Amino acid sequence: MSHVLFLTQRMVAGYGVDVVIHNVTRELHALGHEVTVAAVDRDGSFDDIRVHAVEPTLGAVRKLASAIGPTVIVAHTPPFFGMLPTLQRGWPCWAWEHGDPLPSLFDADREHRAREASAKRSDCYPRVSGVIAISEFIRRDIGFPAAHVILNGCDHAPDAGPKSAGSLDPLDRPLRVGTLMRLGAGEARYKGAAEFLDLARRSRADRLDAEFHLMGRGSPADAAAFERGGFRVHLNASEAEKWDYLRDLDVFVSCSLWEGFNLPLVEAQAVGTLGMALDTGAHPETTPFALSSIEEMRAFLHAVAHDRALLHAHSCRAYAHVRRRFRWSETARRFAAHVLDRSGHAEPPQA
Repeated sequence: MSHVLFLTQRMVAGYGVDVVIHNVTRELHALGHEVTVAAVDRDGSFDDIRVHAVEPTLGAVRKLASAIGPTVIVAHTPPFFGMLPTLQRGWPCWAWEHGDPLPSLFDADREHRAREASAKRSDCYPRVSGVIAISEFIRRDIGFPAAHVILNGCDHAPDAGPKSAGSLDPLDRPLRVGTLMRLGAGEARYKGAAEFLDLARRSRADRLDAEFHLMGRGSPADAAAFERGGFRVHLNASEAEKWDYLRDLDVFVSCSLWEGFNLPLVEAQAVGTLGMALDTGAHPETTPFALSSIEEMRAFLHAVAHDRALLHAHSCRAYAHVRRRFRWSETARRFAAHVLDRSGHAEPPQA
């Protein structure tokens, strides 16, 4: 069997890439493969798998690889993409692309982000054994058609089955609408924080009987703008609290302007909650309810608020969609078939 070395910046709670690595590692173990995860930052959240600390230098990675003798090296995040062409001289190397939000959606480091994305296209992808993309959108977005699409899973989410019609009955209560995102200023713009505030404002102006919720990691100062907007903010929740929150919502909303996959959107649907999103990024691949504008979202909320049978039908459809399409066992199986079975003789693809 094979030994995979995954390289990543962090294995820390609250990050989608880390959830992907954790679940793929567990499924590869089930298939009989050995996996070592090398991370710069760790917080102990994933102590059921082997996570090594590594310095973000070529020398440190080469030393670790020489010690463990991997069959293949796979980078998930910077700065490790830039090391792969050199490491390729000793081991088959792959880039597992989770994508980069558009540099224009950031203020502070947009030039650095643009240079980093350009360097991957010119110096990394054509010079390694292969590239994996987590969605069709990412395959197009990175500008490398030879990338192989392997979708994420969702079945790490607890499965309580689809919601019953009775659980969504009005019972004189407002529609519960919510989202989940990190609240720091660096991501708020591309995650659609302003758009979500606008959706709530428009809905209230139309007298929609709804309460708006936001869960995420951040500080009280980060939460203040949403609290002033009438949101119920759930800061720094535990994993168990997150699953309860997602299940208790009637509608999960993502107004994100760029997403390579959007794991929280898929997780919400996997626990039985209707998920809707703007039709940006990979959203059309991950929910049946990708809408073209905030105005369409507002109208959609009104429709399901006043017709709970429709809300129930849509919730069941969303649940079935993600549970059927996104399974970690399939993610690992496809990775093993496409990468590990050819790791000893794969040639770098041509751009």
